[in-house]
Amino acid sequence: MHGEHRADDTVGQKDLYVIVNPAAGAGRTRRRWPKIAAELVRRGFRVHASLTEGPGHATVKVREWLRAGVAHIVAVGGDGTVNEVANGFLDGQVDPGAAAKLSVIPSGTGHDFARSVGIHSLDDALRALARNESHLVDAARAVFRNGEAQMCRFFVNAADVGLGAAAAAAVNRSRKLIGGLWTYVAGALRALWSFRCVPTVVEVDGQRVSDGLAEMVLIANGRFHAGGMRMAPMASPTDGWLEVLVLRQISRLELLLSLLPRVYHGRHLNHPAVTHARGRKVAIRCAEPLLFEMDGEQPGTTDVAIELVPAALRVTTGL
Repeated sequence: MHGEHRADDTVGQKDLYVIVNPAAGAGRTRRRWPKIAAELVRRGFRVHASLTEGPGHATVKVREWLRAGVAHIVAVGGDGTVNEVANGFLDGQVDPGAAAKLSVIPSGTGHDFARSVGIHSLDDALRALARNESHLVDAARAVFRNGEAQMCRFFVNAADVGLGAAAAAAVNRSRKLIGGLWTYVAGALRALWSFRCVPTVVEVDGQRVSDGLAEMVLIANGRFHAGGMRMAPMASPTDGWLEVLVLRQISRLELLLSLLPRVYHGRHLNHPAVTHARGRKVAIRCAEPLLFEMDGEQPGTTDVAIELVPAALRVTTGL
């Protein structure tokens, strides 16, 4: 049943195969990891760790472990790390209903997926591992452009086109020294002055929901985005739906003084410039290529086609 949860009692449940991104959180994860590992051992887990060496390494390592029959993989890092690990599960020809399970220990600039599954801190993650309950959560498959090539990749929390992607790119160019939310705010402010709207068509389940100049299109599987903003407060990664928010062109002053403050509290949905739709397939076409962002990373540009993959991953949650 979609959304099912269970307390797992399997042989080898104390073995954790851990992907650690030492660069996450401006390098803070490299310093934190020895203490996290010691705490996991103190709580009775056998820890088998692999520190990532660059982009794509986590995905390759996860596929290798899953082929070897590993049952429980933990991602230590931010949303980008979780995305790479999830793609190892989803793009490795592994049965989504298999026993293999993903857990998250947040230790990056942004940990929006972790928040969306009820894990807001290291203590939450440790409690969830001890409780050993899991849910099947949804993911989404995105097809997009990378230069002249068409690419396919999965995301688990959220993706966006336009201003949000430009802000995420600014964040990833920064040193990320001031914490998740304020790092994203600084990135958004930098992006605001350079981003230019283009005509954009958005279709949800084959129905056109927006056609015109758009600041941003957000496709949300989880509630949180951009370092803890409640961008899609109605979203749930276990409900079998994607939430789509389109922000039409508005003045920079209105965006800064009216809309942005509402977003932090999830009160922006009734703003006249915001359109909300719900569906399982989303198509975004732009008059010229715009950056596409998923789970904090920028893998390419529009045009984009997205499809929900229900009950795609078994995830340890704090829900």
